[in-house]
Amino acid sequence: MKAWNRKTVGAAMALALSLTVPGAAFAADTGWLQSGGLYEIRTWAGQSEWGSQDGPLAGATLFKPHGIAVRADGSLAVSDSGNHLIRLLASNALTTYAGHFSGSDEGGLPTGSYHDDLADRALFDEPLGIAFDAAGNAYVADAGNHAIRKISTDGKVTTLAGSGLAGAADGKGSGATFYSPSDVAVDAAGNVYVADTLNHTIRKIAADGTVTTLNAPSTRVGQYMPGAAESFGDYADGPLASAKFNEPSGLALDAKGNLYVSDRGNQRIRYIDFAAGTVSTVAGTAPALGDDNPYAEGDYLDGAAASARFDAPEGLAIAPDGTLIIADSLNHVVRLLKNGQVTTLAGEATEPGAVDGVLYAAQFDHPTDVAVLADGSLAIADESGNKIRRITKYAGAAGLKKDGAIKTLLNGSPLKSDKPAFVSGGSTYLPLRAVGQATGFTVTYDAKTKSGKLTKGDTVYSVTNGQKKVAKNSGGLKSDLKLNAAPVLKDGSFYVPVRFFATEGDLDIQWDGSVQAVIIRSKTF
Repeated sequence: MKAWNRKTVGAAMALALSLTVPGAAFAADTGWLQSGGLYEIRTWAGQSEWGSQDGPLAGATLFKPHGIAVRADGSLAVSDSGNHLIRLLASNALTTYAGHFSGSDEGGLPTGSYHDDLADRALFDEPLGIAFDAAGNAYVADAGNHAIRKISTDGKVTTLAGSGLAGAADGKGSGATFYSPSDVAVDAAGNVYVADTLNHTIRKIAADGTVTTLNAPSTRVGQYMPGAAESFGDYADGPLASAKFNEPSGLALDAKGNLYVSDRGNQRIRYIDFAAGTVSTVAGTAPALGDDNPYAEGDYLDGAAASARFDAPEGLAIAPDGTLIIADSLNHVVRLLKNGQVTTLAGEATEPGAVDGVLYAAQFDHPTDVAVLADGSLAIADESGNKIRRITKYAGAAGLKKDGAIKTLLNGSPLKSDKPAFVSGGSTYLPLRAVGQATGFTVTYDAKTKSGKLTKGDTVYSVTNGQKKVAKNSGGLKSDLKLNAAPVLKDGSFYVPVRFFATEGDLDIQWDGSVQAVIIRSKTF
């Protein structure tokens, strides 16, 4: 269902300022940078069906949201590339910040165009990266118009640089040309850096609109089909003036004012040190570029940064502790670069999907950008999923206190039991009947043999007091399992380690030491 809804920028700004600012009522929580066990992926905005509907998040829609950036008031600007709009996401509503619907093509898809004007009258063509300066002005890599656009705080859209035509010329304002720029970053002095993707270069726009090219353009040419040649990107570290890139697609400035670059076509993360005048590779490796292969071969591998593998890395963000966050688009995951190691923060690698859940089980569909929000949570532009997703801490422990009692939460609700849980030898125990029934088993107990049986479908588990071995019979197929701790009899009840139920029920289990609670959750929801 496609829904077209025009909003004036004035109404959008007024609504955004009237909404609760994300994080305003909470202390920033970036615990996911240390351990993601208690965090999960939730859809914040958007539906599987694309559209451009503004309003409450339950019905609001997006179409290929590509770039995201946090405004000073805590709201999130979204380059809604398929709709050719800039949208604004606050805690409970989505509005249009700039651009408007100008028509559809033969297939019913929105068409982009090019027009500077008041924000609600301006037109964009596949806007991608977006960034804000210290004064609150927005800069947009308007890829289809080969231009860098500016949305000023007074609600006007102008062209900072570019002519609307593809090219590679340096110059001032409209005298400069770009070729499908993908991202922008703004430094403290107001300089705008541009990932000029199909020119394979990093460009700099000074405050007066003068554009310069910082690195060497690629001269590599290959055949994309027999008899048809095309210019390809290249790869070279070293002095900035001679360094080469292959479709740079994401930018992030660090605390030193240096620039991280997602070098998409080379499957690497590069780093420009402006003081030293050098470009280096800080993460990723790939086979050498073939003569007629425009891109290095992508892959997936965590580990030491020098040997890690990416597949079309795009948007970047820097966390408060300096960790680099990477939207690894064709691996469909969010990665971290920290202390020389690359790890996967969220997503099921190489498996596209739309599932919310715990970090390792959730799925993305071509994530293209990331941004740390004011409350410390992480927003992700899930482009092909038509959604903005969010990493937040599970909410089930709200109101619980560390009072010496062991709690157990099952999908956010206290697990009911006539006897309290206890911890022994590093394992948490609960009565067999309570936890078994709560997790969907039929439970019986034989006092003579001091053993219990748990049945679910055609699978039966036999558990005996004092024995770590569990006999499993699944449809006639017998096997033995080993518990992490032996069951015990205590105060007239038969207790078993709770981890067993999580493992066999394909549930996630974590320990929240802040409130002394065992957290059991479905892996996806």
